[in-house]
Amino acid sequence: MIKARQVPALLLLTVSLCWVPTVPSYADPPPAAGPDFVAIDAYLDHEMRDVRIPGLALGIVHSDEIVHLNGFGAADASGRVVTPQTPFILASASKSFTALAIMQLVEDGTVDLDAPVATYLPSFTVRDESASASITVRHLLNHTSGLPESTAYEPMLSNDMSDDALDKRIQALNDAEIEHGAVPVFEYTDANYDVLGLIVEKVSGQPYESRIQERIFAPLQMSHSFTDQTDARQSGLATGHRSWFGFPRPFDAPYSRAAMPSSYLISSAEDITHFLISQLNGGTYGDASVLSPEGTAAMHQPTVREGDRDIFYGMGWESRTLAGVPVVRHKGTNANFYADMVLDKEGRWGIVVLANLDSLNFNAGRLQGLTAGVLSLLRGEAPPDVPMPHHPLLASATLLIAAVTVLMLSSMVWSLATMQRWRAQPVRRPSRRWLLGLRVALSSVICIGWGLGLLLIFPALAYPLAPTLLIVPDLGYLIVVSSVVALVWAIVRPPLTYITLRRRDG
Repeated sequence: MIKARQVPALLLLTVSLCWVPTVPSYADPPPAAGPDFVAIDAYLDHEMRDVRIPGLALGIVHSDEIVHLNGFGAADASGRVVTPQTPFILASASKSFTALAIMQLVEDGTVDLDAPVATYLPSFTVRDESASASITVRHLLNHTSGLPESTAYEPMLSNDMSDDALDKRIQALNDAEIEHGAVPVFEYTDANYDVLGLIVEKVSGQPYESRIQERIFAPLQMSHSFTDQTDARQSGLATGHRSWFGFPRPFDAPYSRAAMPSSYLISSAEDITHFLISQLNGGTYGDASVLSPEGTAAMHQPTVREGDRDIFYGMGWESRTLAGVPVVRHKGTNANFYADMVLDKEGRWGIVVLANLDSLNFNAGRLQGLTAGVLSLLRGEAPPDVPMPHHPLLASATLLIAAVTVLMLSSMVWSLATMQRWRAQPVRRPSRRWLLGLRVALSSVICIGWGLGLLLIFPALAYPLAPTLLIVPDLGYLIVVSSVVALVWAIVRPPLTYITLRRRDG
């Protein structure tokens, strides 16, 4: 759900010089009459261990059948084994379910995609009154409403599970500054789908969670799927992990009803295969239909280009090429879980990969490349090489800040040792104090610039500090430590130097 913005070019140079991704090489598998699921399991097992993913679940469907299910690794610290029935938080893959719930209302005749949002939510407003009246349901589905990415951050830090959490979430958008004007430009933000969730609730007349359970989970026989973390834990919800410099650490992230429609539905690999079968078969799973073939096809249509990439967003799904294959896909990353759903409609394949680890930094590329590897192996091809950092600028920023912090600490140790020598050997103290004072003053100015730059300028260029601490903790805490060290040293060094030199006069 975070996407990199403009960061100084030096960071990209740093990662090119300092970071060398390591990816295994795979020989092309021998031709076979059908997919080699043993090879697929071996590939995922290798990737899971190499990338240090604690636990992972896989589901593969072909046409209207589940053809392969497996679990890998541990679901929690007890060593409980991951199974295809283990629940995981779906993160942004939840959006595909919310989009389906909206399309069900469209087919029921109670929602018009091109009607203004205010038709169904009279309280929905943004700072620009004209924009408030012009944003439609379709704009929300396609992420072309103009709501900025920053509107996604607040619920990430919240544990609000109150009945009116969604209402409060939408009320908080009253001050949102709409970007791009009247031009429908893609900008991904969870807020779009949280508003859609409230539309589902108000139009259907039942809580969002009840509607999802009744109209999607139940007919698709998704018995290990949940809209509440407490219920999911009682059924074996996996423990989530954050990545610290490529190493997983258990983390209990905030879980908020305010962002349930965009980020917090919970399901298992086996249950998701039921959902994928319905998506491949015109909304039908077994004897149940959750949407018409026409409605299902409309959801998969590429609608708006995502920036300058050859990726297009539709109604809760992306259209893109993966491992050389045109696919429909939605993945999700939050603070401690990763989910990925892929539909190869031409080949009639569906793939789901769920992991109890999130990473947007060093090992994110390999994590987010797993479905590409599985899809390649299904086609009898070797998995593509995927660079380890998914966001090279984040990785480069982490390396640069770490290097500067080490240099600062080394300089501090050297300066303190020098002052100790001056105390013990007054004859070694500098005679030209003005020159030393200039050096100390210049050093303090540089330290203040670095510290304030990290705390003020970096969030303006990239991401606010609070969500960075939550989702990219290694980078976030490096920023805090490095800025505090710089600012404290800038304040402490001048008087400490003065006191040390003044003792000579006594």
